[in-house]
Amino acid sequence: MTKSELRKARKAARAEGKPLTGALALNCDRDNQPIEFSETARGYRARDRYARWYDSLNGAPAGDWDR
Repeated sequence: MTKSELRKARKAARAEGKPLTGALALNCDRDNQPIEFSETARGYRARDRYARWYDSLNGAPAGDWDR
């Protein structure tokens, strides 16, 4: 499947209330490994962006999986 076909299939599955399984599963759903950032400029920017997002939650759950 192409990226656009995957996006359309995921959108349809969410609209129907079906779980994303198999090829539709997101990378974060496939493995429960912790996030690792590289020690490069790109990694530092990503870590900063993640930290800002996490701080903006202000203690709220990040999603349904975080309740």
